[in-house]
Amino acid sequence: MSHPHTQLSVFLRRGEWMLSDAAFEIGGQRYTATQCRDTATVLDELAAALRQHAAALPSGELPTGELPPDSTPADSTPSDDANESDA
Repeated sequence: MSHPHTQLSVFLRRGEWMLSDAAFEIGGQRYTATQCRDTATVLDELAAALRQHAAALPSGELPTGELPPDSTPADSTPSDDANESDA
């Protein structure tokens, strides 16, 4: 799991879960000032990681819906034309 894209992806998911928990707890007035500051610190670190990642990417933007040449959509699987029926 040393690939930078994977590490950032994991960091983003952890941030997502943390924000979900924070939203729930803040809504119930159970989030302390310390927790707010800690969450803000993590968000600052996440923002810095995203900026660093962006700086390492090629300068050109991808057209909408286009993936980089070395990536595959997560929900796609290779199709086997031999197993498809002509129904």
